[in-house]
Amino acid sequence: MTGRRFPAEERKRLSDEERRKKQPAEEIIDRMSPSPDEVAADLGSGPGYVTIPLARRVAKVYAVDVQQAMLDALMANVPGELDGRIVPVLGELPRIPLPDGSIDRAVAVNVVHEIEDLPAFESELRRCLRPGGRLSIVDFPKRETSFGPPVSERLSEEEMLSAFPYFRKVKAWSYPEFYQLELEMY
Repeated sequence: MTGRRFPAEERKRLSDEERRKKQPAEEIIDRMSPSPDEVAADLGSGPGYVTIPLARRVAKVYAVDVQQAMLDALMANVPGELDGRIVPVLGELPRIPLPDGSIDRAVAVNVVHEIEDLPAFESELRRCLRPGGRLSIVDFPKRETSFGPPVSERLSEEEMLSAFPYFRKVKAWSYPEFYQLELEMY
């Protein structure tokens, strides 16, 4: 990861009403079209903005984050009906601390731009994903938006796609504040 990491003490901003308006988690998940038997990994899960609603749609979600405070906040908010479906995992990307072939889908929301070694990240994704596995990326366009990192730290959709040569684009959506890519591993 880069030296620029979202501060855990500001984690409430990751799930506030302003974000819900600009980047609705449920709509992001709807576009992913996950199946109920999937095992997913939310990479850079933070306090669970995407993790919790995703866990309602799949069999299990590994919530991977580098900050224990984020994982603690996530687990404090997991509703009872999702007990056992969310597994917190402390780890720093690009390394993904999961077993080989253990996930059907990796989800990276507003996090890929923070990863310095994208070839290592892609290699880790290929190791962890089952054959035909999916990668769902949401990130900021390479222009000014109302929130997000400095433009100099962002990747355009084209740059993002070229960073994952062992994946093919299945679908793509562009919005004023973000883009979403659905990729499938070859």
